[in-house]
Amino acid sequence: MPASGDTISVIIPLYNRAEEIGRAIASALRQSHAPHEIVVVDDCSSDGSAAAVAALRNPRIRLLRHERNRGAAAARNTGIAAATGDWIALLDSDDEWEPEKLARQLVALRGGPDAPAAASVTGYVIRDYRTGEERVFAPLAEDATLAALVWGCPLGVGSTLLARRAVFSEIGAFDADLPRLEDWEWLLRYLPTHRLDVVSDPLTIVHKASDPSRAQVFASLVRIRARHRDDWYRRSWIAGRKFDSTLLVEEAAAAHYAGATGRAATLALKAFAAYPLRPGLISLLARRSLGRRQKR
Repeated sequence: MPASGDTISVIIPLYNRAEEIGRAIASALRQSHAPHEIVVVDDCSSDGSAAAVAALRNPRIRLLRHERNRGAAAARNTGIAAATGDWIALLDSDDEWEPEKLARQLVALRGGPDAPAAASVTGYVIRDYRTGEERVFAPLAEDATLAALVWGCPLGVGSTLLARRAVFSEIGAFDADLPRLEDWEWLLRYLPTHRLDVVSDPLTIVHKASDPSRAQVFASLVRIRARHRDDWYRRSWIAGRKFDSTLLVEEAAAAHYAGATGRAATLALKAFAAYPLRPGLISLLARRSLGRRQKR
C-alpha cells in the first residue's frame, strides 16, 4: 500500500475513445506504485466510451460524465476537483505509461538534492499511427524552466505530469476556455513560483493519429497572448520578443499542418522578425514554411 502522503489519483479525460481507453486504464492499473483511484471524466462521448469504462468493473475506477462536451481542460478540472489522492497524475485516453512511471517520479520528487518540487514530468515516445514513425523526447532539467517555456511546451504535460493536488488550488485549474495549449498556459503560471522536476527517461507513450486544428490553435493563442504577453515584456523587452516569436511559430505550425503553406510562410517570417536569434528558426522556415508537408 502507498505510504501516507503518497496516494495518487489518475485523471483521464475521455471523448470518443472507446477503442483506446482500455489500454490507457490498463497501463495505470499495472503501475508498480499502484494508484489510489483512476478518475475517468467522459466529456459527453457518443461512441460508447463510458460503457467501455463501466464494463471494466474495477473498484478503483470512478466514472464521471459531462452532459455536454466541454473540452479536455474542463474534463481534467472536473477530475482534479473530484480526486482524493495526495498527487494528481494526468493521462490522456489514447496514451499509456510504462509500469514504473509513477514510482520513478515519486522517488525523484522525494529524493532530489534541492527543495522538493511540487510537480514532475517524464520523457516520452510519440508513435504516429499514420506513418509508423517513433520520436523520443528526453527533456533535461533546463527544459523545464520558465526560460525554456518561452519557446513553447514540448513536455507532454497531458500524459506525463504528476503534481501535488494542493498545487492546483494555489496555481489554479487548467483554463477551460482553451481548446489547445492548456498545458503550456498552466505551466506559464506554475513555473514563476515552483520548480518542475524531470525524469528524462521515456516512461510515457503518446499515440498520435491527427494534427491539431488550426482554428483551435488560433483561438488558444489569442487568449494566451492576452493573458501572458504583458508578463513577458515586464520581465524584459527581449523576453517579450521571444514570446511573440513563439506565438507566431505555433500559429505557423498549425497553418502548415492544415495545408495553408503560404500563410505558414508569412507567419514564420514574422516570427523571424520578432526574434531573429530564435533557436532552430532557420530549419523551421525550411521544414514548415516552405511547403515540405509531412505525409498523412
